[in-house]
Amino acid sequence: MKQLPSPRHRGLAWLGLALAACGGPPAPPAAPRGPTACARASDNMVQTMLDRLSVKDPPPTELADAIRNLIRERCERDAWSAEATKCLIAMKQQDEAARCAELLTEAQQAALVRDQEAQLGKPGPPPAPDAGP
Repeated sequence: MKQLPSPRHRGLAWLGLALAACGGPPAPPAAPRGPTACARASDNMVQTMLDRLSVKDPPPTELADAIRNLIRERCERDAWSAEATKCLIAMKQQDEAARCAELLTEAQQAALVRDQEAQLGKPGPPPAPDAGP
């Protein structure tokens, strides 16, 4: 006649099965909620640009979205520093952008300008002042 395992061994067997069933790979970390720092920085940069426009004219929504996406993509691809994104998020006026740009590397700045020119064209020369009468 076969001898049954002792109650202690049966308890250990159940514990082993329970641990094996729960011992799968850990769940991936939850995605952060809300917009990323790059999304917030690009949103704020575009908003400061839009704030300078006349309220009489309709906002250039498609252009604003294109610029917003371009800035966000460059920020994410080029891994802009937390300091740079915080600066851009805190920016209230367009003239503050120069201080924030100093927090980007030359390569990051060059990539942003290159992609902007490729997508939107090179900016033209400034308008000539009126010659007057």
